[in-house]
Amino acid sequence: MKEITLYQRGTAHTLIPLYAEAIHAGFESPAADYEEARIDLNDYVSKYPAATFFARVTGECMTGSGIYPNDLLVVDKSLTPQQGDIVVGIIDNEFILRSYFKQGNKEYLMPDNNYFKPIERSEVSHFEIWGVVPHSVLDQRRRNGARINRFEQALRR
Repeated sequence: MKEITLYQRGTAHTLIPLYAEAIHAGFESPAADYEEARIDLNDYVSKYPAATFFARVTGECMTGSGIYPNDLLVVDKSLTPQQGDIVVGIIDNEFILRSYFKQGNKEYLMPDNNYFKPIERSEVSHFEIWGVVPHSVLDQRRRNGARINRFEQALRR
């Protein structure tokens, strides 16, 4: 059932821009000239470095949310899960990746893949929320095949 591998945070380094121009994916923001020039990714992903961990995904239960095997997740233990958050849970001393969902008085760990079943918190299947996933790092090159298929379909229309 191993779905993630956890890593602890290392030393932070500030990234310094190589070019003065930003990369735009749409219309330029009127505030583009006022953006901060230096970026510390650790500051971006968590306000509490001691509570931040990284996890490598090994399962396919969250592919509907765009999380695939070998993606890197930021896991923040300082956050309280909210409805729909992707979380790292613990069941029977093993880590599990799911989305947190509450309906009425019942709590669930929900997969985002139809091949997996929801897990309801009960006396039989008790789970603990270990941390919340606020960010993920996607390997865009690994997704080239799916992207190319979408482009080919769009050009056939």
